[in-house]
Amino acid sequence: MNPNVILRLVQASKQYKGKMVLNRISLEMNRGETLAVTGPNGSGKSTLLKLMAGLSALSSGKREVSGAGEGGGLVIGYAPDHLPKLKFTAREYLNHMASIRGLDAATRTRRIEELLQLVDLRDRPGQQMKFFSKGMLQKVNLVQALLGEPELLLLDEPIGGLDEEAQGVLAATLMSLRQKGTAIVVAGHEQALIGQWADRIMAISEGRIQSVTTPSDSTEGKRWRRIACQWPEGRVEDAKVFASWPGMMRCRAERRQAVYWTDPDSSDGLLRELLEAGASIDTVTMGSGRMV
Repeated sequence: MNPNVILRLVQASKQYKGKMVLNRISLEMNRGETLAVTGPNGSGKSTLLKLMAGLSALSSGKREVSGAGEGGGLVIGYAPDHLPKLKFTAREYLNHMASIRGLDAATRTRRIEELLQLVDLRDRPGQQMKFFSKGMLQKVNLVQALLGEPELLLLDEPIGGLDEEAQGVLAATLMSLRQKGTAIVVAGHEQALIGQWADRIMAISEGRIQSVTTPSDSTEGKRWRRIACQWPEGRVEDAKVFASWPGMMRCRAERRQAVYWTDPDSSDGLLRELLEAGASIDTVTMGSGRMV
């Protein structure tokens, strides 16, 4: 196997109770690349990640790995689509998970505190995870996946429950890991969002690969202004009206929040129109190239 390839699936299939969930999937993951796996609920995304992680056995086909871990094995970090509300504090749970991964006590403490600070998890001392919000649980989920400094990181629906700021932290974390050589697979149905983090986007449906594409590089080198705002209750449809604003590069509207990426030359006019239409501006930031 090519030394840059750390995991390969060849004609991998998975059946549950006679139903074909994944059908003849073939793919390779290279060091330092990010793959976004998109598709509707029930398309097989979660099953694919479990096969890649080695948590579920293939019904047919092959799974090949090559890594630098103990005994030449691949060091994998896996974050499922949700964590249960456990009767542990975050540190108790993470200390247990780090122990399972073989980290000594001193390393466990240092690594846990580094990662909690990285994801900006502001829990209360002694607060059990059963009282955590969805976003807080998602941060703990990400931390446990990163404890062993994985060569391959598998994230199933990592955006759920994360606010705009936390999504930015996640994006920055993934970019840093990729630069260090970590291969990353992010599964979700938000193609417009996770696709911008990826080198390749693989769409699956009914257990089959439908397409593999490369994100457009049409924004490479272009400057943009990002405007995040809140709309009054019941005004989400108004937010979508501005999707066709001159100079608009991309927009996203969910519930009451909307985010617009636009050409800087047209952003002042957009800001005026948003305010006049009743939107409250949260943040305005500048950037270039990949929109985050």
